[in-house]
Amino acid sequence: MQSLNVQKPSKNNKAAAPDPKKVKLLFDYSGSADGIDTNLLILLHGLGKSDSKTPFTKLGQQLKLPQTAILSVQGTEPVPYMEGCNQWFPSFDMLTGELLTPASPERLKGLFRTRKLMDELIEHLIHHSGFNPSNIFLFGFSQGGTVALDTVLFGQTRNLGGVVSISGYLLEEQRADRKIGDGYAGYILVTQGEKDPAIGNKTEAEKRFKAIERQCASSASLEQIFISNKGHTMPAGEREWRLIHTFFGKNMPRRNMQLENMSDVYLVNQ
Repeated sequence: MQSLNVQKPSKNNKAAAPDPKKVKLLFDYSGSADGIDTNLLILLHGLGKSDSKTPFTKLGQQLKLPQTAILSVQGTEPVPYMEGCNQWFPSFDMLTGELLTPASPERLKGLFRTRKLMDELIEHLIHHSGFNPSNIFLFGFSQGGTVALDTVLFGQTRNLGGVVSISGYLLEEQRADRKIGDGYAGYILVTQGEKDPAIGNKTEAEKRFKAIERQCASSASLEQIFISNKGHTMPAGEREWRLIHTFFGKNMPRRNMQLENMSDVYLVNQ
């Protein structure tokens, strides 16, 4: 006869903080403000003087997502000749100072290096901190958005929760990459300024979004939203922030603490 193990639900709502000594990436971590670490939001900054893990840590705290811990990650390498700036993959020609083009193999090589580091970090967050992969979401701006999308579409962990990418797409070099298995089946939101000089016109942005769609399963939920009178910047207007909050509110799991705290609720393990 099969035995049943009946017990009260666990009262331990805090995830184990990630150990900076066990991964190569630098990060800032904060548990959920409400003390319930059901979800994790990983924040990835863009390329520029003001972009680093520190302001994105503050941003994650200001979002005040319920039951959500935050982890802001530092770019993988310094920008040459720009003190205090970090990037996720090489961006500039060391001789001319010009931005690298898709013809340069250094961009994709750098992104591959970053992918391995993100894989290591996420494995640590799953096995050490105890986060469920489907409860891990990513938020990235520009280059950080590229890394966020690359992580969920091509990384080792195939069932991460979702991505919000602000003016960030896959590299043009990745358009010919084959879909892995049935493709990514989670949630993706891309917001794009209508006056974004880094991406180009609306037709180019739509082409880049289609490259993301080709890497996804038919069951995936994807949306691209254009923001009027906005360039290549972080969200500033109420409409864009509302879209982002709605995305997380709709797709992030939530524990029913009122139900779990009822005296007659038990877990039954076979």
